[in-house]
Amino acid sequence: MIRLGKPVRLLEWGEGTNTKNQIWETIGEGVLHNKLKRFKGLTTLIIEVNGTVTKKNEKDNHIKIAQPGEGMVPHKDNWGEVAMGTLKSIEKQNGKTVVEIEIPGAVKMMS
Repeated sequence: MIRLGKPVRLLEWGEGTNTKNQIWETIGEGVLHNKLKRFKGLTTLIIEVNGTVTKKNEKDNHIKIAQPGEGMVPHKDNWGEVAMGTLKSIEKQNGKTVVEIEIPGAVKMMS
């Protein structure tokens, strides 16, 4: 479940050769817009990130979305996965970076 009002961390699958050197790496941290785009079962999340978002692994467009205290984490300070989707776009707007991520599965959001 994704909680509005909590920070969001974006992670990408690293560009390694095996599971020991290919890990999830943070590419940005920001806040979730209250606006969602829904079209034919596909939900597009809009995340506003301060600074830049640089993707290192161009071969894989999958993005993991994490929030503190959510998902299956034991403590409220740990970041847990709340959704996984594919990167749709990264755009610069007014000094901030707006990232759109398409999630094909069901998404439950609470405030």
